[in-house]
Amino acid sequence: MTAPTRPRLALPRYTSELRREAARLAHAARGIGPDEPVPTCPGWTLADLVRHVRQGHDWATTILTGRNTAFLPPGDLTCAPEDGRSWTERVVELGARGPAGALADPGRRARLLAEGADRLVAALDGVGPEVPLWAPHGRQNKGFWLRWALYETAVHRADAVLTAGLPFEMDADAALDCVDFCLGAFGEPAARPFLSPRFARVPRGGETLSFRSDRAVPGGPAHWLITCAAQGVRVVRDAPAGAPADATVIAAPSDLLLVVKGRLRPRSPRATVLGDRALLDRWLAHAVS
Repeated sequence: MTAPTRPRLALPRYTSELRREAARLAHAARGIGPDEPVPTCPGWTLADLVRHVRQGHDWATTILTGRNTAFLPPGDLTCAPEDGRSWTERVVELGARGPAGALADPGRRARLLAEGADRLVAALDGVGPEVPLWAPHGRQNKGFWLRWALYETAVHRADAVLTAGLPFEMDADAALDCVDFCLGAFGEPAARPFLSPRFARVPRGGETLSFRSDRAVPGGPAHWLITCAAQGVRVVRDAPAGAPADATVIAAPSDLLLVVKGRLRPRSPRATVLGDRALLDRWLAHAVS
């Protein structure tokens, strides 16, 4: 298990970065047709990706404005049949609903993304820091949603950028906050229903994995040590630099985010891998959603 952290960035920084990421996503998508496949999201088109981001922003906005303290599914997932599908499978299907032609105009896509981000920022600004709010895991207040909003938008901006064949960069502190949000969830039992259904098959024999930024950034961790214990996955934040691990990944902050989310193969020259590559490949194949 791992204890949830407080937000690494100040509130105005989260909200400005959220708007910035939404605008960058729209810009990256300008030259991509709505029916263009998104390689990092198999089965999705660009239109699916844009709809998914807007649906996520609307979901968080509804929870924040309604001060919800119980689970509220996004969209109309409450109408979905109980057919055994996972959370991630249901959300993927929700993002694929709707005609791609409606998002053929790049200007319309940009307005849709900007409007969703603006509404979410207004909702975040309107809630006090300790107002109780339901969250999938971690702190049950707006702190979770601050981090989630930036993380979700940045990762999907990466999907659009990589589809367009462009480089992906974030400020180091913001990128590492996203890495921490992602890796920290693996150590929280409450997060399990919201992870990939394949997560149940990650190693459980005491294997260890280290994910390390190639630079330290003030304000939060830059090195995470994951232990795949039989009783559950444990995550140590700010592990000592020399902490031993069966497999280690070292990369620049933006690239480290791409690695932990499966958007950059660890064999890329932009990531250094030490130790058991097969273990790292197995972890990424089962932990990434």
